[in-house]
Amino acid sequence: MRISRVILCAVFAASSITLCAQEAPTGFHRVACVKVKAGMAHQFTEWAAGDMHKYAQSRVNSGAVSSWYLLSSVIPQGESAQCDYIMVSIYSGVPTPPMEHDDLGAALKQAGVSATAQEWIERRNSMITLISNDMFRTLSAVGSPKKGDYFIVNYMKVSNMDDYIAYEKKVWVPFAEALAKDGSRTGWSLNARVFPLGASTTFQAVTVDIVPSWKEIFQPSGDFATSFRKSHPDMELGTTFEQYEKLRTIISTNVFHLDDDVSAAK
Repeated sequence: MRISRVILCAVFAASSITLCAQEAPTGFHRVACVKVKAGMAHQFTEWAAGDMHKYAQSRVNSGAVSSWYLLSSVIPQGESAQCDYIMVSIYSGVPTPPMEHDDLGAALKQAGVSATAQEWIERRNSMITLISNDMFRTLSAVGSPKKGDYFIVNYMKVSNMDDYIAYEKKVWVPFAEALAKDGSRTGWSLNARVFPLGASTTFQAVTVDIVPSWKEIFQPSGDFATSFRKSHPDMELGTTFEQYEKLRTIISTNVFHLDDDVSAAK
């Protein structure tokens, strides 16, 4: 079933995200959170590096998605971790609809995967359990991740999305650009949750700090205070972050490792 552009805009307007200023909104990405079943960790990593990578590459080459990431959870891990892995499908425009059984079979054939759609589903479900499959939109981004990077993911509870987004763009975009120049960050992004939303959702926005190494998480090579002053000579660091505390609450911060990065150029 297709959702008309009018209905789509109404939904986004209700969530306080301005998406309909252009004819084809961009920046959408789907995040699938999965848990690996007991005793299936090795089988999953082999499958992910083989058939799943081929399938993802084919989907990118066909234009169904613009890029795809597989990230493993580093902190937290174990039973307390909601996700063992997240799979991120990035779209150049409006997201493609869920695939029907026949469409999946055709896509697997195009990817050079010998399994039928049913065999693929059964194999996947024998190894992992889908915990959630949420939709986000990237509102601002600096840099570009690469395989081996670490993602520091901050889940934010926000009461006034418009004010929060405006402040993030004003403060953090030039700061993130400065950090990318000095090499202490590979990139940064600001993402708004599109679906699901509602009173029961625990977070509405996500920021991602992308760092090139494990050491950079704990012992950054750049001088943050100096980079901030260069980015905002008219702003004071302490009062700036006091304002952040009024605009958002960090629900949790997790660390992921970028295990696989699939794009049209690869």
